[in-house]
Amino acid sequence: MEKSRKRLVTIAASTIGAVAVAGGAFWIVDASIAAHAERNLSKAVAESADLENDPRVFLGSSIYSTAFFTGKLDSVSIDMLDVEIPGVGMVNARTEVESVEVSRDQILSGDLDGTTAETFTRTLRMDGVAIGAQLGITDLDISHPIDISPSGGITSEALLTGTPPDMEDPVSVLVTLRLVGSEFQMLPYELIDAPSGLTLDDVAPDFTWKIDTLQLPLADRAMAVYLSGGSVHFQSEARNVQLTTRELSPLAAPEENSDES
Repeated sequence: MEKSRKRLVTIAASTIGAVAVAGGAFWIVDASIAAHAERNLSKAVAESADLENDPRVFLGSSIYSTAFFTGKLDSVSIDMLDVEIPGVGMVNARTEVESVEVSRDQILSGDLDGTTAETFTRTLRMDGVAIGAQLGITDLDISHPIDISPSGGITSEALLTGTPPDMEDPVSVLVTLRLVGSEFQMLPYELIDAPSGLTLDDVAPDFTWKIDTLQLPLADRAMAVYLSGGSVHFQSEARNVQLTTRELSPLAAPEENSDES
């Protein structure tokens, strides 16, 4: 009886070991296929838009190979940091597409040309340096008007602090972040701190910025704008989009928007 128990334990241990080895091998193969496709797509996006650096790409879900059975990638995300946009300056861009119909070859290669995505979302993030460049304020700080924690939360207002070019001391004002049609408007509404004698009317022009969001590299005009994590976020969304490699680039939208206008 004791020998039988030991034999069963040995068999069970061997089975578990074999399953673990097989599972580990599957994860390695799955990760390799995903990494190859992501690398190919990253290089293709960079080349299509003449980007200096390859963007960070993530394809599929936690198990990439499930796309072979479903014929879809659950999600695709492309992140690009410090992209220089003519007339806008340095921004961070993120493209997210969901439910992308793909063939077996596209799963292996990462080539998404001609595929269809259920949703296409583009988000641009502009921090204090980027917004400050628009205002001519080199030391601009953008923060949450209420929550000063690092995460901060999302809000449609912001506290701006910086030294306008014609002043020696910094000024702090509260601004609203609004969309009026396709135009983004950042407008001061309350003076928090300023050198003695200055009023809101005196400093408001230094902290006012307006731009038509069709000039931004978005999927369409901005549908939402908000402050989060010390940056102003512009976001647009389109549905049932046929993808091209260039459209996945953060530099694609201005050409398309200018053609439409």
